Amino acid sequence: MTASTDQETIVVKIVEVPMVPAERMKASLQNAIFNLTRRQPFLGSVLQCMDITYSISIPTAGVMFSSNSRKWQMLINADFFCNKLNDLQREAVLQHELYHITHKHPIRLPFSKIDADKRQLMNVAMDMAINQYIPNLPTGCPSCPPFEMRMQGKHCTNESCPGACIDVNDFWDEEDGKRVAWNKEATTEYYYLKLKQFIQDHPEMQGTGGRGQGDGDIDGNGKGQNGPLDTLDSHHWDSNAAEGDMLDATEELVKRAMQKASLTMDRLPGHVKELLSDIEARRSELNYKKLIESAIKRHASGVDRKHTWSRPSRRYGNIAPGNKNGNLPFLANFIDTSGSISIQEANDFLDIIDNFLKVGARKCTIDLWHTQVYHHTKYKFGERFNKSDFQAGGTDVSDALKKIHDRKPDLSIILTDGCFYDVDVESWMRPSETFPQVLWIISKDGTEDHPLRRIGETIKIPH
Repeated sequence: MTASTDQETIVVKIVEVPMVPAERMKASLQNAIFNLTRRQPFLGSVLQCMDITYSISIPTAGVMFSSNSRKWQMLINADFFCNKLNDLQREAVLQHELYHITHKHPIRLPFSKIDADKRQLMNVAMDMAINQYIPNLPTGCPSCPPFEMRMQGKHCTNESCPGACIDVNDFWDEEDGKRVAWNKEATTEYYYLKLKQFIQDHPEMQGTGGRGQGDGDIDGNGKGQNGPLDTLDSHHWDSNAAEGDMLDATEELVKRAMQKASLTMDRLPGHVKELLSDIEARRSELNYKKLIESAIKRHASGVDRKHTWSRPSRRYGNIAPGNKNGNLPFLANFIDTSGSISIQEANDFLDIIDNFLKVGARKCTIDLWHTQVYHHTKYKFGERFNKSDFQAGGTDVSDALKKIHDRKPDLSIILTDGCFYDVDVESWMRPSETFPQVLWIISKDGTEDHPLRRIGETIKIPH
């Protein structure tokens, strides 16, 4: 349930949630923070730097990013936290929430290109990846059906049951009639792919999630049903927030916790060091995207409106010219598929092109090339590549440049590794002619010192 939910629904939730005395809420949280700080000083310091609020808007707990305050917040359901958990489980739940942040889950999921119907599987994979490292997480109650019964839609009916957390030990592969356990200590991406296959192999799993359906509610009715795809908490992260703001807030939170705990970088947990390193790398990528967007706007700004006598002026009638859409810039994109450009790099590039197209209905084409251009099409907003679209081969940019010279687009963007021979484009031009504008985007593993730097501008994608 989100903050925008109507007041009537909120009142109903208040009636359904058992009252928890304020002193008990305070003591339960303070004891859990104290115990976690004593066991893991850094995580305890992170908790002490966060805003933690009891809320009825979620069924269990969750971390989320506030776009207004640009801070991470933690929300906890009082009934779940105080009535259904013991001391050790409360400590484990807090650690679980912090692990989402330190393992980059909120940063990764909102901005990933995963389809909405697959996001729940990613939520489960994230829990599966971190729960292995957290002792004392809730494992259900004596009334909970076994996992294989929950696969078929059986749920726990005990109102006081905290639910069973996702456990990688419950999942397996079938090989030669035997069950083979999944790898431990693997990545979120590994578990996500395994879950996709598991669902295909077990159709009875379809629709068996409950609490973790992604909207922060408990199976739509607050009853806490515990299906096999239930996540412990609400993965209700704000995907509308600016990614740069989330990165800045995460880095600030970690550094404040380091100061509070008097920790130096070398004493941080390994996954936190990796988090800071990845934030720096991702920030560089965002900066390069801004550079490219700025270059596109600078070279292909266009004129969106122009005067015409064929349309009367809305203010002066027939005694003055009216307005109509002007000559919008024609953008041509050439993507090198010789083998050095990955599918992900190409699709990330299209993200930038989409930002350009959002401003107006501009003309845009895509050409794929290696030794020659083999695919030419009009580009539509939101289109993406898959592996079957690409052909491999050597690298010769001559044909791509020849088509740029002949078509004369307002701006041509060439995504390549920069590893090609020089081309005598000057021999194609008349004495007074200049070559059309070109923006070279060099891949992460490419070289920006390419032989055609004299034509246009070059921007290197950072590692």
